[in-house]
Amino acid sequence: MGRYVPIRFNDDEAAFLERSFAASEDAALSTHIKRVYFDALRPNTDALQGVRSELERIGMAIGRLQPPEPGGADPHLLLSVLCGLYVMVRKSVGDSIRAQADQVLDVTAIESFLKGR
Repeated sequence: MGRYVPIRFNDDEAAFLERSFAASEDAALSTHIKRVYFDALRPNTDALQGVRSELERIGMAIGRLQPPEPGGADPHLLLSVLCGLYVMVRKSVGDSIRAQADQVLDVTAIESFLKGR
C-alpha cells in the first residue's frame, strides 16, 4: 500500500520543478519527482563501468600516438583528456546527477588543472 507524503515548495522551487517536469517525458508530476529523487539516490554503476572501459580504450589509443623516445611524451596527456571528458559530461547531465558527482569530485579543481596546462 502506498503512503501519501505532502511536500511544500516555495515559489522558486515550484518554478524549477515545473520547468524540469515540462522538459521531461514523464506523464505525471508525481512520477517525475519520484524518478528524479530515487535516481539521484541510486549510483549508476552500469554507466561508471562503461566509462571505465572507454577510458581504457582512450588510454591505449593515446599510448599508440605517443612517440617512443624517452621524454618525448606528455605524461599528463591521459589525465588532461580524462579531465576534459569529465567536464564535458558533467555539463551535459541533469542537476541531480551533477549534484551527485559534485559530492565526490571538485569540478573547479579539475577546471583549474585544465586551464593551467
